[in-house]
Amino acid sequence: MPQPNKKTQAWSMDIILAVVIFIGAFFLYYTLVGSNPSSKAGALKDDATSIIKQVANDGNSLRVLDSRELNESRLGELKNLNYEQLKGMFRTEGDFCIYIEDDQGNIVLINKSYRGIGSSNINISGIPCSQK
Repeated sequence: MPQPNKKTQAWSMDIILAVVIFIGAFFLYYTLVGSNPSSKAGALKDDATSIIKQVANDGNSLRVLDSRELNESRLGELKNLNYEQLKGMFRTEGDFCIYIEDDQGNIVLINKSYRGIGSSNINISGIPCSQK
């Protein structure tokens, strides 16, 4: 019985290993880089809709609207919570900033000093959301 050629077997193992590495790199690249921007935008829109519903829903503890009127004391209570607590309460994945505009689109300060409630990574007119 003839002996198998060891060089051929070693070469085929190298090819198999190279193919596995190539396929793994291909999937990793498309998972990290090739994600669809419209799906990210859809997720952000879903988060925004969820937060709006929670601050406007009568049965929710995060509610800041009473019969279409802004309840400033409840808004102040939200401002007193830290961002991580709020993010957990809103059950959202992305960063967010809650801010109030008047009829003409001007920012209304919360507690007469803050532009918004939320992540300091988000800027409103060049100023971080939760900064005075």
